Amino acid sequence: EEMRLRNWLFGEFDAVSRLFGFEQWDAPVMENESLFVRKAGEEITDQLYNFEDKGQRRVALRPELTPSLARLILQNQKQLPLPAKWYAIGQCWRYERMTRGRRR
Repeated sequence: EEMRLRNWLFGEFDAVSRLFGFEQWDAPVMENESLFVRKAGEEITDQLYNFEDKGQRRVALRPELTPSLARLILQNQKQLPLPAKWYAIGQCWRYERMTRGRRR
């Protein structure tokens, strides 16, 4: 039941966003750890799901979408049509205790 409601809600959000000219955007699920550690506060760095991959690189599951979006904009700012109209419905992962009324 909960999944059906979630899918309906995301479907409605998607339809309305597209109606107003927004394009869906998503980021890689796993990024270089430094992307999230550089300017993040202690709370986020303590909650990262991070590890060393087989190539000895420090990587992390994305705890939020903002750093990935900021990087995309910085790397492509000269060719991006403005205003950029994007939306995202992305999963994020943080190692934290579940509290009532708050899910990630």
